[in-house]
Amino acid sequence: MSNAIMEARLAGLMSGPGEGRTVHVLGLDVRVKIASTDTQDAFTVFDAEIPPMAGPPMHRHAHQDECWQVMEGAFRFVVDGREIHGRAGDTVFAPRGSEHTFQNVGSTPGHLLTMAVPGGLDVFFEALEVVSPRGTAPDPAKLMPIFDRHGMELLGPPLPPVA
Repeated sequence: MSNAIMEARLAGLMSGPGEGRTVHVLGLDVRVKIASTDTQDAFTVFDAEIPPMAGPPMHRHAHQDECWQVMEGAFRFVVDGREIHGRAGDTVFAPRGSEHTFQNVGSTPGHLLTMAVPGGLDVFFEALEVVSPRGTAPDPAKLMPIFDRHGMELLGPPLPPVA
């Protein structure tokens, strides 16, 4: 373990408002608040502002549980076919192996704080950003090996807008 990681572990770690590394992930900016390297891969924490009607495609993680805290806005989550509606202050959990996604169903940007256990989603996001940087169309031939390498499955498109 590096001295910097050991010092952070011994002293604690804080990431204040607006702090963290921003990673562009397939059209969304995600701010890594606590990286996997900060926790010896125990977990990672990130947050994101999600535009109205936006969210990730339906997917599955083989290795991470995922937990979202709705900080602002209204969201629709789908976890293994169960639809869950969350508003500011609500917390939603998707266990590893579950099919899941979410969508901001509000008319303004929403804000999610996300924890993944164990860590690794931030590393996955960084790898995606390399092959699909801001302003480029995602190339499935480049994305799928990254999904496979990180134990992820792309299962379908994002949720359709609510009527």
